[in-house]
Amino acid sequence: MEAKLFARVWLNVLLPHRLLRYRRLLSLSHQKLHMGCGSQIFDGWINADMNPKGDFTLDLREGLPFRDESLWLVYSEHTLEHFYREHDAPFLLKECFRCLEPGGRIRITIPDGEAFIRFYCDQIDDETKTDLRQGHSRFFGTDMDIVNSGFRWKHQHFYMYDEETFRKLLEEIGYVQIQRYNFRESAVPELEQLDSPRRRIATLYMEGSKPAAAT
Repeated sequence: MEAKLFARVWLNVLLPHRLLRYRRLLSLSHQKLHMGCGSQIFDGWINADMNPKGDFTLDLREGLPFRDESLWLVYSEHTLEHFYREHDAPFLLKECFRCLEPGGRIRITIPDGEAFIRFYCDQIDDETKTDLRQGHSRFFGTDMDIVNSGFRWKHQHFYMYDEETFRKLLEEIGYVQIQRYNFRESAVPELEQLDSPRRRIATLYMEGSKPAAAT
């Protein structure tokens, strides 16, 4: 996996047409970054991922190539759970903070760890319970199978957050105006229609801003 990602990043950087695109995008200000885009490409956004279909092929663990205060919106859907809590996740969120202009907004959506625990304890509504069973019955379909599927997901999930834990992480980095939202609800109109319907169940939608006056 590591060798494959390394090859993807550098082969795409060295291709002349990709290099010209990179240089153009890095020269712009007041941009919108779709981080960890996979194959989901947003028009009018800079789409970045290890997937070469995006505008940038990046290993996000290595940071962001954008200038300080060159982004005004950052969006990421079900990406941060693939990063280690100890170092990679905080580092990437700090990079987003660095690149955001004062007053810029970030929206992060991640699996809601609390929802899986409430499922196991039979403290969740029937519709959510049914959807979780349909989406995570990878082995016998027991309640513990479903919890493990959510928390591990093919050995690709490294950390699961609840609202309190993720809020504290954002606060520690310096984000303000931190708030939890519902599916396709946002403080910023440009962020309202980005969430994927297929991920609506058991997803935590969080937003925060860089202070208007940087400190």
